[in-house]
This record gives sequence, C-alpha cells and structure tokens, in this order.
Amino acid sequence: MATAHKRVTRKALRQPDWFQVTTEKVYEFYEGHRLKVLLGVAAVMALLLALWGWQVFKERQNNKAADEFGVATALYHAQHYSEAVSAFEKVEDYRWSHYAMFAYLYEANSYLALHDLNKALTTAQRFVNATSPDSLWRQIGLVTLGFIEESKGQDREALQHYSEAEGITGAFRERALLGQARTSERLGDLKTALTAYREYDKEFPGTPVGLRIAELEAKLASEPATK
Repeated sequence: MATAHKRVTRKALRQPDWFQVTTEKVYEFYEGHRLKVLLGVAAVMALLLALWGWQVFKERQNNKAADEFGVATALYHAQHYSEAVSAFEKVEDYRWSHYAMFAYLYEANSYLALHDLNKALTTAQRFVNATSPDSLWRQIGLVTLGFIEESKGQDREALQHYSEAEGITGAFRERALLGQARTSERLGDLKTALTAYREYDKEFPGTPVGLRIAELEAKLASEPATK
C-alpha cells in the first residue's frame, strides 16, 4: 500500500533547522555568560588534574611502602625484632597505603617477641582500628589483642575481644573460641567456658578439648544447686 508523503513547502525549507537553532542558542548563551563558562571549564579541569595528581601520589606512596614493608618483614622473619619495629614504623608513615595497616600487626607481634606487652597492646589496637568490620583482618586483630590482654592478666578485656572475634566468620574462629573458653574459666564462669569448649569440640573434633569438657561437666555437677 502506498504511503502518503508530507509535502515540504518552500517556506519550510527557508526556516532554520533544529541544529542551526540550537547552535545559535548555545553561542548566544556563551557570549552572554562567557566568564562563567570559562570559570566553569577551568574548575572542571582543575578538579580532574587534582584527582589525577591524587592517584599518582597514592600509587607512589604504595610503591614506596611496599619496598619498606619488604625490608621490615625480612627483618621480622630473621628474628631481628628490634630492627623490624623501626622498619615497620617507617611503613606506617605511608598512611595512604594499605601496607601501613599490615605494619601495625607485624609490629605488635614484634613487640610480643620482645616481651613488651604494653607497646604490643597499643599497636594491636591500632591495627584493629584500621580494619573493616566483620573482616578476616578484624578477626585476626581481635584475637591478637585478646592474646596480649590475656598475657597481661586482663581476662575481662581479653574475653570481650575473643567473643567479638568468635562472632566473625573466618579462619581464626578456632583460636577465638579457645581464648573465650580459657578466659571465662579463669573468671569463674564455668558454664560459658563449657559452652565455648563444646562449640570448639563440635567444629574441630578429635582434639584434647574433650577431656577438659569432661572435667568441667564433673565440676559443675558436683557444685551445690543454687536456690
């Protein structure tokens, strides 16, 4: 079926098309707001340059931190812990790099090896503060912090951090459960200790924990019932 074509008149052909009209309006706007347009373009360019400069700066910081971190970890694994502490402190100066966060953990372990529990505690807390909630790194930091507090005899604080670490899904939940059980037992909360030991035995069967469970069950059974 033939389709009807709309007839274009000479008058319509003489009319400016949309592209011409739009171009003229843009040019008129530019002429009327030239200074504002130029300032806007300059602001956008400055922002783009600043973002590019920031990315370059962060990349350089990360590369330098990686080099320093390599030196520090080599000292750590060679058991030169005092030198390792100084080396990790240099890494921490690159605070825009993720290596700075890991440096806190290694530094805390270095202080542990040097038996400086106070500095180990402070550095471990910095590591925990730098981690994301519910992450494996947070769990590692909390277990490390709990172990240091436990070594200092601060069982209540250690129990709090072990319990928080136990609530995070990760490879260090095993250590968190054992820490939770040990500190609860020392604090006299045998029921909480027994619950933690049972949970550990359920997830990791075949360990000597079963003997401790039997001992605690017998101890609780022999205690007089409270009225």
